[in-house]
Amino acid sequence: MTKDSLPVCDGAAGEAPLVALLNRVSARFIESFDARLEATEFAGLGFAHSRDVLRHLGDGPLRASQIAGRCEVTKQAISLQIAQLERTGYIRATPDPTDGRARILTLTERGDRAQRTVVRLFGEIEAEWRDQVGPDAWEHLRAGLETLAEPPSVPSE
Repeated sequence: MTKDSLPVCDGAAGEAPLVALLNRVSARFIESFDARLEATEFAGLGFAHSRDVLRHLGDGPLRASQIAGRCEVTKQAISLQIAQLERTGYIRATPDPTDGRARILTLTERGDRAQRTVVRLFGEIEAEWRDQVGPDAWEHLRAGLETLAEPPSVPSE
């Protein structure tokens, strides 16, 4: 492949590159979410806490390492979020009875209310966007993004 045959950064006919569009859409989602969350009793909670720890603890108690694995972020990043959420009364950490080095994280009553609010706000934004682009386009968009989000398959020998 020669330098002249490499694809250019811009999309077709000067359109924005796909990665730029994805970043702008992500930023719009976060801005919309933060504005909505600010209007609740959980103002100041933050998108990362909502997306990572609170969303996953809605499934029940988990270890920090399990949350980090689900979020595909480092244990250190999750540990910082956990410390803040524990300090502010959203989660409780107790020793894991099967491993003294680990802690089990659970939602407090406040955390449970926040988690339900987070799920509701995520759903509201997605529903509005679905209405904006139409149900067929929305289903195709989700299916395409889910396919692209999967790690590439490794061919067997």
